[in-house]
Amino acid sequence: MKRSIEFIVCLFLVLSVVYMKPVISSRNQPKPKNDLSVEKVKISHKSVPYYELNTTGMANYVGKTKDEFLKEFPKPKKTFSSYYQTEWLVYGDSLNDYYQVEIKNSVVSSVFVLGKNLETTPFAMDMNLVDLAEITTIFSNFNFSYGDEKYEVELTEDDMNYRPLVAFNNGTFAMLHINQGTGKLMAIRYLDKHTLLSIMPYQMDQDNKVQEKLPLEAKDWHQVNQDNQEQLVTILNLLREKEDKKKYQMDSTLQVGSKKGIELLSEKPDVIIDEESHLKNWKKVSETNISTPPFVLNKKETTRLIKKLDLSPKETHGIFYAPVVDVPFMVTNWYGSRFYHEELAHKNDSRIGLTFDKQGVMTFFGKEKEKIKTVESSDNGDL
Repeated sequence: MKRSIEFIVCLFLVLSVVYMKPVISSRNQPKPKNDLSVEKVKISHKSVPYYELNTTGMANYVGKTKDEFLKEFPKPKKTFSSYYQTEWLVYGDSLNDYYQVEIKNSVVSSVFVLGKNLETTPFAMDMNLVDLAEITTIFSNFNFSYGDEKYEVELTEDDMNYRPLVAFNNGTFAMLHINQGTGKLMAIRYLDKHTLLSIMPYQMDQDNKVQEKLPLEAKDWHQVNQDNQEQLVTILNLLREKEDKKKYQMDSTLQVGSKKGIELLSEKPDVIIDEESHLKNWKKVSETNISTPPFVLNKKETTRLIKKLDLSPKETHGIFYAPVVDVPFMVTNWYGSRFYHEELAHKNDSRIGLTFDKQGVMTFFGKEKEKIKTVESSDNGDL
C-alpha cells in the first residue's frame, strides 16, 4: 500500500513538471516589441458586412474639382508631377501641417495627410490600433462596384494591423497607415475608388481592370523622376523627424551608386539575382510594370549589388523597389512592413542616394562620414 502511494505521488510530480514547463517557458519569453494583434480589438467576421462612417476630415474634398479646391486652398507650396498623368499639390512643411493633394483629370482623387494639426476627425495622428478600434470595427472584407465591375477586397492580418481600411458614406475610403516600429498612426490616405484600385495593396480574387488600363507613359519621365526623388526625401525626412532620427542629406557617392546600381540591374540582372524564380519575377516586373506584392531585392542580393558598385557593405544598405506607382503609398508601405522598416530604423543614418528610373527606385542609406581631423601648421613656425 505504501509503495502504491509513493508511486502515485511520484507520478503526480512528474506530470506536473511536464505540463507546467510550456507554461513557465512561455511566460519567460519576452513579448515582441510592438507586436500588435487584431485579436485585441474589434474585428469583423468575413460574413459581416462593413459599414460606412459619416464623411469627415479630408474625405470631404475627394471628388471636388481642382478649381474648387484651389479656391479654398489657393497657394500650394509646390507641385509634383507624378505617374499616370496626375499631379500632387503640396501644402505645409512640418509635422503639424504637411499634406499632399492628388489631382487626376482635374479632380481631387486622393489626399495624403501627415500633419497632426489638420482636420482628420474622428482619427488623430499617434493613435494606436486599440484607439482606432474604439472608433470603428477593423473590417477584413470590403466589396464595391466601380464602372461595370464588382470588386471584393480582403485584408490580411498584417493589413488590419498596419494599414486598416475604412469607408465613408460619400463613396470614398481611407487607409490608416500605422508605423510598424511604434504601433502609432503616422499618416492617413483619403482616396476614391479608382485610386484605391490603382495602388491596391489588398488581396482580390478577380482581375483588377483599373490597373490593366493604367497609362504607363508620362509626358516627361525626367521631370517625374526628379519630382519623385524630392517627394520621397521630403516624406522620409518628416517621418525621421517624428522618430527623433537624423534627417537624410543627399550624398554624391551614394547618388552615383544608386544610378549605376539601377542601370546594372536593368542590363545584367543575373549578375545580382541568382535565384531562378526571383529572376523570372524581375523580368516580369521590368516588362509589365505589374507585381503583387512589389518586387524587392533581398538582403543577399542588395549586398552583392553594393559590392559590385565598390561601396562598403558595412557602411551602406538599401532598398530596391518596383514597380513604384505612388510615392506616398510606397513610403508608408516601407514603414508598415517589417522587412522595409528594418532598413529605415538605423538611427545614425544621415546620408542618402536614390535614383528613380520610371517605375523603379534604388535607394542607398549610410551613416554620417567621420570628419578627418587635420593638424594646422603654426604661422610662427621655424624659419
